[in-house]
Amino acid sequence: MRGLRAILVKDIVTELRARQVLPTMVVLGMLIVWILRIVSEAGPVDPRLMGPATLWIALLFCGLLAQERSFAAEEQDDCIYGLLLAPLDAGTIYLAKLLVNIIMLAVFSAVIVPVVLIAFDLQPAQSPLRLAAILLLGNVGISSVGTLFSAMVRFARTRGSLLSIMVLVVLLPMMIPATFALLVVFGAMPEELAGSGALAFVGTFRAAIGYLAAFDAIFVTAGWLLFAVAVKE
Repeated sequence: MRGLRAILVKDIVTELRARQVLPTMVVLGMLIVWILRIVSEAGPVDPRLMGPATLWIALLFCGLLAQERSFAAEEQDDCIYGLLLAPLDAGTIYLAKLLVNIIMLAVFSAVIVPVVLIAFDLQPAQSPLRLAAILLLGNVGISSVGTLFSAMVRFARTRGSLLSIMVLVVLLPMMIPATFALLVVFGAMPEELAGSGALAFVGTFRAAIGYLAAFDAIFVTAGWLLFAVAVKE
């Protein structure tokens, strides 16, 4: 726990001093919301559908921006090798980096969610706690996958594009129940859905939450176990 806390505090203090990632995330998120808000004015688009889609797009791409910089400090002067030589389990390093990314994305969510609600004139049809729970589960899923793959591609020449492709492909199964759950919260569809479409495959709101929780548990555990191999390869 002391090692985890040391890495966590180090990364947060570094970001507070440099202010490189979070302001860029906020600007990119605002730009995404603004563009999609203009697009929604081109025709009769239900804001209860456009708002949740905008929110997930902003979280995905801004989350990738944060995760790409997860090991930026350690890349200078081969500091990553000093971190790996420290008397720490490699899984502890992963968990510390994961917590940093979760905190960064949570702060970003606290800024961008009110912007989306105002831009699309939305109000959660159900308890705001449900909205917070869905965003937290999505945050953990995005961060767990992104943190693991950012360690794998940190020395690649095209690490930005490579990280985006790898993370977005892996996150596709999670985004189906995540989108369903957010649409239910904003009243765009009922809590139970039948049919043959991708969203109907989820079935119910409770099943969507279960899928998100299972995805998070699987990839946090996989990242913790595989990080030592990923970072050394």
